[in-house]
Amino acid sequence: MVSLKELFVIFFNIGAFTLGGGYAMLTMVEDAIVTKRKYIEKEEFWDLIAVLQSLPGVFALNTALYVGYKLRGRWGAFWASLGAVLPSFLAIIIIAMCFTEIKDNEFVESLFKGIRPCVVALIAVPAVNLIKKNCKNWWMILIAILSAGLIWWFKVNPIWIIVVVSVAAVAYGMYGYNKMKGEQK
Repeated sequence: MVSLKELFVIFFNIGAFTLGGGYAMLTMVEDAIVTKRKYIEKEEFWDLIAVLQSLPGVFALNTALYVGYKLRGRWGAFWASLGAVLPSFLAIIIIAMCFTEIKDNEFVESLFKGIRPCVVALIAVPAVNLIKKNCKNWWMILIAILSAGLIWWFKVNPIWIIVVVSVAAVAYGMYGYNKMKGEQK
């Protein structure tokens, strides 16, 4: 059984070395929790990610809360969450204290420009993993591509896409179920 201290340390390390938010940390969480320690099965982990994407709140915190709770209950949720947010909190405090002195520093500007492509990669890897996991046929791939295009090029609100695709999936499911039921009679 995982200790509370280990949960804290795992998520503290993930929080400390992940730039780019919750999606960027997915690969590190999967590696630490699923691959190395085998605390959660891979299938369950990606099902969890699908659910967490629909919840309000900070994705990284929701992930730590769920994993911590699953592994050690309320205290696990608390310590995993604290570990995930503490590095960012400390970094913000430090930056706020010395921001006026470093904001025009060429080294700092270059550092942030150099980090940007890494952040893109940290977000792209979980996105590709989600596509591999969830797009099982060409229809699903087409829906994913069309959805991304509508959001990106036409600035369609993702909520509308989710609603339309959900209604279409339910209608198709009901039609397909009724059709199969009619054929069995």
